[in-house]
Amino acid sequence: MTMLDVEIRRCLARRLIRWLVVIAIVGCVVAGVIARHEAGPEGTASEFRLIDLWIRGGDSFLGIAGIFLIIGAVIGGASMIGAEWRAGTLVTLLTWEPGRVRVAVAKLLACGLVASGVAFALQVLWCLAFLPTALGPGTTAGADAEWVRSLAAAGLRLSVLTGLTAVLMASIAMIGRNTATALGAAFAYMIIFENIVRAWKPWSARFLLGQNGAIFASDADLRTEAFTRSTQAAGLTLTAYALAVAVVAVTLFWRRDLASAS
Repeated sequence: MTMLDVEIRRCLARRLIRWLVVIAIVGCVVAGVIARHEAGPEGTASEFRLIDLWIRGGDSFLGIAGIFLIIGAVIGGASMIGAEWRAGTLVTLLTWEPGRVRVAVAKLLACGLVASGVAFALQVLWCLAFLPTALGPGTTAGADAEWVRSLAAAGLRLSVLTGLTAVLMASIAMIGRNTATALGAAFAYMIIFENIVRAWKPWSARFLLGQNGAIFASDADLRTEAFTRSTQAAGLTLTAYALAVAVVAVTLFWRRDLASAS
């Protein structure tokens, strides 16, 4: 637990992480101001509805926030481990904490916890940024207790998804010993590999990260001619992938020759 606490503090102290949070906060404020400016009077076509923040299985403002949270997790997760490889601090750390497995697990877990916590806090701020517009020229019609529970559940799922993304990217950076390697692998997989596989074998989409991530975030069970996928199954699939890559990363970190790493 001491090691985990140290790693969490290390994550929060990184300049890149702080800048990502600052940019996200500014984005929330700007989005709220734009929404207020563009909102039409009550009863018009451009009227802002609070329930547009979250629409199960459809396009929503929270979904837009989720995209940027995932991007932030990709950059932040890769940087947290990759920067340490580049600076050589991992070897230094092991001089006073020789338990490699404990160190690796603490670092990956800290990345996931920090990403999840920051994601949830930013989602709260994102929603609050639109509240003045809904209470002013907009409307809160339909925002009942059931909708609030659905919104909270969506926020939790996006927080979990952000955390899993950070763990996955940190694990890839631990394997590749480099931030650029992790970012390059993520780009090649999501932009090239998944699109090729999806077009070639449509039934294989049930196993792809992008497809499962979209289902888990939107809470929309997917039923196609090729396969059926529920929100729960998508979440379990994503968790299994993140854990599998993390296990590989920890195992390699435990066995590799760090004296020659730089």
